[in-house]
Amino acid sequence: MSNARSFPAPRARVSTPEGERRLRHAGARRRLRRVLRRDSAPRSTEPPDAQHPAAGYTTDWATLLSLAAALLFYAGAVHTRAFFEYFRIDVLALGLSFPEFVMRSLRLVTAPVVLTAVVTVVVLRDPQLLSRSVLPLLPPTLIDQCRRVVRRAARFHLLVLCVAVIMLFSWGRIQPYQWLVPVLLATGILLGQSPAANNGRCPSGIRARGAPLTAACLCLLWAVALAAHQSGLRDAERSADHLVSRTAIVVFSTDRLSMTGRGLQVKDLGEQVHYRYRYTGLRLIIERGGRYQAVAVGWQHDTDSTYVIRETDDIRVEITPGAR
Repeated sequence: MSNARSFPAPRARVSTPEGERRLRHAGARRRLRRVLRRDSAPRSTEPPDAQHPAAGYTTDWATLLSLAAALLFYAGAVHTRAFFEYFRIDVLALGLSFPEFVMRSLRLVTAPVVLTAVVTVVVLRDPQLLSRSVLPLLPPTLIDQCRRVVRRAARFHLLVLCVAVIMLFSWGRIQPYQWLVPVLLATGILLGQSPAANNGRCPSGIRARGAPLTAACLCLLWAVALAAHQSGLRDAERSADHLVSRTAIVVFSTDRLSMTGRGLQVKDLGEQVHYRYRYTGLRLIIERGGRYQAVAVGWQHDTDSTYVIRETDDIRVEITPGAR
C-alpha cells in the first residue's frame, strides 16, 4: 500500500461568454479606479525634485561671486597691510571696512589677472569647452607637441617639487620672485595628479586626490598673498618717491609741536594770532576718525617718523592739494 499523498486534479476552467464578459467588466472597473485616483492627486507641472535651469545658474553665479569677493578681500587686506606698514601705520587701528579692503584690492586687477580668472572660471564651469572650441583651431602638430610636453613634464613632477623646495631654502635670495615657490609647488602637485605621472591611471580618493588638490589650492592662496604683499610694498615705495604729489596738510597750533623732518617748515605767526605756529611740508597718508597720518615731504623709510595729528581746540588742520 502506497503512503504517497494524492492531490486532487485541477479543475478545467471552462471558458464561457458570460465569464469572459465578467472579466472584461472587472478589468474596466479596475482601470477606472486607477484613472480616478490619478486625477484626484494634486497636479504639478514639474516633478517634486525638479529644479528650473535658471536656479542652477543663479546658484553657480552666486557661488563664484562669493569666492571672488572673498579672494578680493584677502588680497586687498594683504596689499593694504603691506602698504601702510611701510609707513609704520597699523592697519588694524585704522578700522577699515570690508568694502574698503575690496576697493583697495582693485589695484591688483590687471589684464593678466583678469584673463587668468576668466580662463579658470570657464575651465571649472565646463572642462571640455576649451578642448572643443580652441583645439580644433590649432594645427594637429602643435597639439601633439603640447601633449608630449605635458606628459614629459608630468613625469618630472618630483623634479619640479625639488626645485621649489630648494628655492624655499633660498628664500632671501630670490626676492622679489618669492611667489614662484608656491606656484612651483602647486604646479608639481597638479602634474603629479595627471595620468602620465601615474602609469595611465587617474588617482581617486581623499588621500590620493583630495589631499593633493587641497594642498595645491593652499599654495595658490599663498602665491596670491605674496603677490599682493609685494604689490603693496611696491606701491608704498612709489608713493614715498613721489610724496610731493600727495595731498598736503597744513597744521596750525597754539603751541610749538615737537615735529622735525626733512622738508618740514614751521613759522611763528606772532602772539596776536590764536594759532601762532604754522607747519607746512607735510603729506597726508590717510585720515581716519579725525586722525591724520602724515609724513614730511622729504621722508625716508629707514630714519624718519610718521606723525599722527589729531584736530583739537589747540590744533587746526587744513588740507591743500599737493604739487603737480
